[in-house]
Amino acid sequence: FMKPVRVVAGRSEALGYDARFDYIGVDKGAWYCLCSGIPMICAIGDFDSISKEQLIKLQSATEVICLPKRKNETDSEAAIALAKDRGYEQIYLYGGLGGRMDHTLANLYLMLYRDHTLVLEDAHHEIRMAKAGAYSLQKRFRYLSLLALEDSVITISGVAYPLAHRTITTKDIFTVSNEIIGEALLTVEKGSVLLIQCEDEKNGIESY
Repeated sequence: FMKPVRVVAGRSEALGYDARFDYIGVDKGAWYCLCSGIPMICAIGDFDSISKEQLIKLQSATEVICLPKRKNETDSEAAIALAKDRGYEQIYLYGGLGGRMDHTLANLYLMLYRDHTLVLEDAHHEIRMAKAGAYSLQKRFRYLSLLALEDSVITISGVAYPLAHRTITTKDIFTVSNEIIGEALLTVEKGSVLLIQCEDEKNGIESY
């Protein structure tokens, strides 16, 4: 049985170590791991966002896979492919949200169209895809939002605004800013939804 792996991208200053995960550092995210004392199974990237001296320190601490700067995949994309090649089935991409919008959307596309089990997270968000099935939801942050990826039917309980056998479409946004208040259970009876837990960044709440 393998642990889940946390792929640590560049916007990971608030990350702390959690022994439930293995770690792969991605470019500057690998440097954050090293500085925070987080053990990595390896680091990967073109390392254009750290200095040569920092790269040398990384190479002395863990296996480093250097990618070319000119390539047809992002560093995060390459890291996720590496994690799969090494046998990881549950992959969490930490620090790939915010910053440049194109990179954020690219990471969302990786989850939506490439690997439906991928989870995107940072200090204020956790984003995953929920296909047909039942899900017990743990309260990670204050807000819970559901956005339909296709015409869907959902039932959700244990929240401030419960729904029963409700059809939602890709045009609906009334399912934003719900809150978990008890033992929350989501059933996706048909379709698929984007499940987002988040917190106001001004509150300074970290994920762990």
